[in-house]
Amino acid sequence: MTLQSILVLAGLIAVLAFAIVWIAKQGGWQDRKCGGNCLSCMQNCDRREQPPKEG
Repeated sequence: MTLQSILVLAGLIAVLAFAIVWIAKQGGWQDRKCGGNCLSCMQNCDRREQPPKEG
């Protein structure tokens, strides 16, 4: 193995590790029953957190 291939391999491993950490901090791979539509799911969660309006 040459130094160049070692550096490329180390770079790929670093990028993969960064991606895994970033995904884990964003909530991970858990299925939250959004059906793939995360924007809609987040809007539903935002609506549930708002206190009911008295009127």
